[in-house]
Amino acid sequence: MSEYDQIVKILRQHGERITIQRRLVIEALLATHAHMTVNDVNEHIQEKKDVHSLAEPTIYRILQWLKELELVSQTDMAESGIVYQIIGAHKHHHLVCLNCGVSIDVADTLFDDMRERLAREHGFHARIDHMAIYGYCSDCASEDS
Repeated sequence: MSEYDQIVKILRQHGERITIQRRLVIEALLATHAHMTVNDVNEHIQEKKDVHSLAEPTIYRILQWLKELELVSQTDMAESGIVYQIIGAHKHHHLVCLNCGVSIDVADTLFDDMRERLAREHGFHARIDHMAIYGYCSDCASEDS
């Protein structure tokens, strides 16, 4: 079963309809598996010769809807802006340097202890889909020393 079919199955299990607009946004996100801004999604949709662009508020609403259903993550990547990505099997997060802007990928397992501790100590079940942590990379931190 393709990733698109899996998403459609989940949406149907939630009683959701798959409109043309929703399909286009999901296909755009799946086409690159990269971080995409609302504008990136719209540009991908416009590249299809038989499709006109969608209004940015429509794309935004669809992305928020997918986020609420825990199918898409939303992350503020500082200068890159707010980005969206399908939540797949290879969840990851980012360390973003406030000085040079470098983004370093880190595995989702880094947050396992935090999730467990929040649940144990506070009864809170954290949803950490895609996080950006800001600070200074080793090169920039050593420049300040």
